[in-house]
This record gives sequence, C-alpha cells and structure tokens, in this order.
Amino acid sequence: MANTRLLKPKEIECRVQKINEKGLSLLLYVTSRTGQNLLDEMYGPTGWQREHQLIDGSLYCTISVWDENKKTWVKKQDVGKESYAEKEKGRASDSFKRACVNWGIGRELYSAPFIWLTNKQVNIKQKGERYVTYDEFFVKSITYNELGEIDSLEIINQNLESVFKKWPTKLIDKVKTKLIEKELCRTGVDRQQILDMCSVSEISKITEDDFQNVYNKLLATKTKGDDK
Repeated sequence: MANTRLLKPKEIECRVQKINEKGLSLLLYVTSRTGQNLLDEMYGPTGWQREHQLIDGSLYCTISVWDENKKTWVKKQDVGKESYAEKEKGRASDSFKRACVNWGIGRELYSAPFIWLTNKQVNIKQKGERYVTYDEFFVKSITYNELGEIDSLEIINQNLESVFKKWPTKLIDKVKTKLIEKELCRTGVDRQQILDMCSVSEISKITEDDFQNVYNKLLATKTKGDDK
C-alpha cells in the first residue's frame, strides 16, 4: 500500500482558532477536497471508498483502501465532532477529515507550533460582543524533520506580508560532530544508542538543542577498558 506523503504549502489552510482584542491564534488544517485529492493520488480514484454511518447520534466516516497484496479492503474509521471551529463544516466533512488522519493525511499538522499573531500584525475589529478579522492567511513555506514533524514554517497574509516564522532547527556543525565521534570512539558507547536518544539517523543531524545533553553524557562515561 502507498505511503502517505507530507503536505505541500498549497495544500494547507489557515483558520482563526481564537481571537480577542490582543490578537489571534491560527490553526493549520486540510480541507476535505485535499483529502480526496491525496487519496486519489495515492490509491487511484477506484482504489478507495468512503462510507458514513450514524451510530448513537454520532456520525462516523469509514475510509476503505484496496490492498492488492491481501486482496481485501482495509478500513479505518473516525467520528465527526462538533466544535466552535467546525460547526459550519458539518459533521460529515469533519468525520471524513478525521478518518483521513487515520490514513496519515495531515497528521504532521499536529506537530505545528502555537501560532499567535498580535493586534499589530492583523486587523482586528469588534463586532458586537465578538472580535473578528477579515484578514486572510496562507502557508508560504514549510519543511519537516526526519520524523515528519514540522521543522520550519512561514505564514503570510493577503498582502504577501510575512506574519509568522518558525526557523528551521539548527544542526550541529562539523566541529561538534567530530567531538561526538571522538567521544564515541573513546567510550565505546553504541552509536545507535545516541541516534535513538536524539531521534536521528546520523550524528551530523543532531540538533544544537540536543548536543550539550549528549556530549555531557559521553564526557561522564568512562573510557573503554578502564574498568577492567
């Protein structure tokens, strides 16, 4: 079966999640149409199907994908939940998008940073007892780390002005890479143990944030053979 690819900027939508006089927070999400397009791309228009069921008053969506090797339909299901942010979308759309997440579509968006824009960055107006904005927001760029989590993100408004940036995680340089390599050689510590600790595939991909913790642990480890 096909592996779910990570979302491109144009496939991600921005929606106001909370708003007050001080600013607003944004939520990243995918539309039902994007979910349908990705399922078509991965499995072909006839390689998947959807079904909705009302169970105990809740609307469930089941997405079935044809497994050619097993010659059977593989099903994954989720329920649509009403909330302030999702009321207008309908439970059918919500349940479908949640079922898509079960197939990996849009799952990476759960790793999004908290996106807060101040009232100096957006136009906020009071409408009765509520605060609203007519500004629009778009994902300009996005990158992911080895785990499929969001590593960098830039959001712009309708005027193409950048309103939010999450800079890419900084990796250690060659000097620090050699320091860790030297300590691994000295201590005899299993390389995979360090890689697993930092959730990376190579020493050079250890982040600056993780470096000091790893290096200190290696420094505190006895030299290989000293305890004999």
